[in-house]
Amino acid sequence: MTLVEKDGWTVYMNGRFQTFASYAQGEGRPINLTDANCTPMLDPNGVQIGETCNTVELRGGGVERGDGLTEWPLGTNTTTTHDPGKVQELRIRTGFTGNVLGFGIKKQITKDTEVLGYSAVTVGIDSDLRRKFSINHPDWRESFLRITGPWGSVTAGRQLTLFSRGATEITYLYGYRYGLGFPGTISGASQSAAGSVGFGVLGNGFGAGFAYATPSLAGLQLTVGFYDANNIVATRLLERTRWPQVQSELTYEMKFPLGMFKLFGNGLFQELYDYEGTPRHVHVYGVGYGGRVEVGPVHIGLAGHWGKGSGVTYAMEPHASLYFVEQAQANEGIDPVMRTVDGYYLQAQVSPLKQFDVMAGVGITRVHQLPQDTQAWTDPSMGAFAVPSVGFVTIKQQIGIGAGVTLHASDNLHFQGEYFRPQFTWYKPVPSTADTKNPEQSFHVVNVGVTYDF
Repeated sequence: MTLVEKDGWTVYMNGRFQTFASYAQGEGRPINLTDANCTPMLDPNGVQIGETCNTVELRGGGVERGDGLTEWPLGTNTTTTHDPGKVQELRIRTGFTGNVLGFGIKKQITKDTEVLGYSAVTVGIDSDLRRKFSINHPDWRESFLRITGPWGSVTAGRQLTLFSRGATEITYLYGYRYGLGFPGTISGASQSAAGSVGFGVLGNGFGAGFAYATPSLAGLQLTVGFYDANNIVATRLLERTRWPQVQSELTYEMKFPLGMFKLFGNGLFQELYDYEGTPRHVHVYGVGYGGRVEVGPVHIGLAGHWGKGSGVTYAMEPHASLYFVEQAQANEGIDPVMRTVDGYYLQAQVSPLKQFDVMAGVGITRVHQLPQDTQAWTDPSMGAFAVPSVGFVTIKQQIGIGAGVTLHASDNLHFQGEYFRPQFTWYKPVPSTADTKNPEQSFHVVNVGVTYDF
């Protein structure tokens, strides 16, 4: 929406407003794993001080039901009454992109060169933890300067990053541009995830940096960016960085009479260091790839990603399933180790009429175990009561299936109804009984809402 045009300057604004009713029903997230054959733990005087059962922490994945911790029995022959609880809530939420208000100022400074300054703020409407007194703080996601000429473009400031940008575009364009998708939480605000992010899609997110894009050469374009580095808080060994992270994306796009197709490949690299200043460090890296094709009313996108510590939901997030630091914390000669993560995503959209879209998609994200995750070890701090075990299990995979319909009442007013089914599966603990099942959580999400964009 153009606001002012004067003396070669153009001032414009754009944005959107979204509101959804989101209903979720299903299983609660299993939090703690406990041995089915627990026996009392006694001190030397015979006084009970605990239990000898193995307590195993589930790291990463799932959605808490919002009313406390739960437990999951390791063996089906247990007589205990551990209950993961149920999820059943109706929330009023923001959509995938949130409520966005952006302003741009651009000017043609020469015949072939344009300068643009753009800044946009995003606000969620749903309260965190259902606390109405909590303030919904604005999230200034974009604020950058871009210079464009026949030599390409340079963007400096806070902007969408490059790693996994193609997959994020697919879930936005062909699935949840006017929708919500997976809300990412039950009790919290919905901006922690949305669309199919976390289910075959690694959200690229926003970051401060510099990016250079070449001009399009017969449809081929290379973009290289240097972004402010990300550390992983609360790990002690992964909380220091020295250099910016490097990201890049190579795309090829071709248009033809009935539509277009686009191929993309992108990557990321960064180093993390021990915050205490020791030589210990790890490399974090990943690649993304895929493409999308549009033929008449049919739009299809396919994407994948692979990386070491690169993320489960969003790129470079502090996800508990990404890293193994226990033995490194106890031994200064051991580096932390990052787990391998990969994912695959398919999204389709059909528009039989200008006013009507139908979409469906499926995706899976997987975390692969390390050798250390399958080798029981004893915690010396337990003394005589130490039980050999691995005191944690990570998420194994996250599968998401979604479908929906969109009604375009006008060019700017859109209604969408959708169904999303997430399923989380964790690895079996080590050790465990013969009849142990993989901890799981699955539930149903139904969203109905409206988007007004301009």
